[in-house]
Amino acid sequence: INEEYSGLLEIVSRVPEDASFYKIYHEAKNHGDYIGERIDDSLKLIDQAIDSVCQSRGGYLFESIQFATVNFGARSARDRMLVNLLAIFARPEMNFGYIQGGNEKIKVACRYLLEKIASDSAMRGGDFYTPEGISLLFAELLQPKDGDSICDPTCGSGSLLITLGEKIKKSFKSNNYTLFGQEANRSNWALAKMNMIIHNEINSRIEWGDVISNPQLLDTDNRLIQFDVVASNPPFNIIGWNHDDLIHNDYGRFNLGFPPQSKGDYAFILHMISTLKSATGRMAILVSHGVLFRGGQEESIRKNLVSEGLLDAVIGLPDRLLLGTGIPCAILIFRRDKKHSNVVFIDASDLAKPVKGRNLITNEIIEKVSECYFERSSISNFSYVASFDEIQENDFNLNISRYVKKHEEQAFVDLESLRQQREELLSTLHELEREMKDFIDN
Repeated sequence: INEEYSGLLEIVSRVPEDASFYKIYHEAKNHGDYIGERIDDSLKLIDQAIDSVCQSRGGYLFESIQFATVNFGARSARDRMLVNLLAIFARPEMNFGYIQGGNEKIKVACRYLLEKIASDSAMRGGDFYTPEGISLLFAELLQPKDGDSICDPTCGSGSLLITLGEKIKKSFKSNNYTLFGQEANRSNWALAKMNMIIHNEINSRIEWGDVISNPQLLDTDNRLIQFDVVASNPPFNIIGWNHDDLIHNDYGRFNLGFPPQSKGDYAFILHMISTLKSATGRMAILVSHGVLFRGGQEESIRKNLVSEGLLDAVIGLPDRLLLGTGIPCAILIFRRDKKHSNVVFIDASDLAKPVKGRNLITNEIIEKVSECYFERSSISNFSYVASFDEIQENDFNLNISRYVKKHEEQAFVDLESLRQQREELLSTLHELEREMKDFIDN
């Protein structure tokens, strides 16, 4: 237990006993006064313990949370409500202690709550939570390894980073990796920090700020830190992404072209590419389909990305995968260590498991897509390995339908069976006409 949860235990050891849950609960049950103030004071002490172990420039996690507030009613009513709330968490089935396997329960509950909150909020894809199936597909395509540094520059609640880390734990039985992330929304940043703590990713570094206008993951020379693996599900089609402010201060990110002010998708793509290590760097990003074919400055950037041998794969996904939007999306994979000039196009748009109005990516789909990607095979109606010349002939348009041709299979027609069915229907029709005539005559 000490080894598996060493980081969490270090935080717990620094929390004063006066701030423990059961201490507060017993006081509330016996006295029942100023419970909100008591909880707020305890959260401050917990914040200090967390900050002493995993420091961050984003501030305290719970500083925006307040229980002693009129939003919960007058003090007496508020205290009664909080006593009842504490009593619920004091039940035996809510015991999240390590011995009872509580940490695994918290992980499952955390994953469920994050998806529920994201679904209820109907946030745009990429702003908050990456569905589990997409995260697992990213992990299978990028194959994070023992010792890798991993970054999500728009990490939301941190769910994608957690999945990539768990892939290393499962494949290598190792905790020898480091997670990095940045998030523009402070509430989401706090969720990501808590998610890391719950999953014992104490050595992770999650920063707060807009990654395009104010990147925080910099080295001592004020240059972008380089990573082995970069993965992200950024907001789609951002308008007004501080385009003008970055023309002369872009950290060397836009050497392959400057994205248009009207669309920020390629700002994220180019930022991520500029943070890849030269020998091992690989990345995957979720994008809307417009990124594949829009003209103007974006067409010029696509040409440079393909010509530089960076683009490795384009994978089309089904619609209704993301929470809050039904549009289909695609995964772009880039690699610094490409040994070839071709690009594999995979059309997985009709591979999904429909559940309650949404589409889910199953393990079978992940296996089929990843196997095709690594084997780089052309499969009828599913995938195609395109040469540089073919992509150039298509004016660097990456629309998947230009490369993966869907052929509708003509169904076999049994003419004899159709003739027999026709005879049976005619016989039935004649019988009905006879009965109708008899009915009229009588």
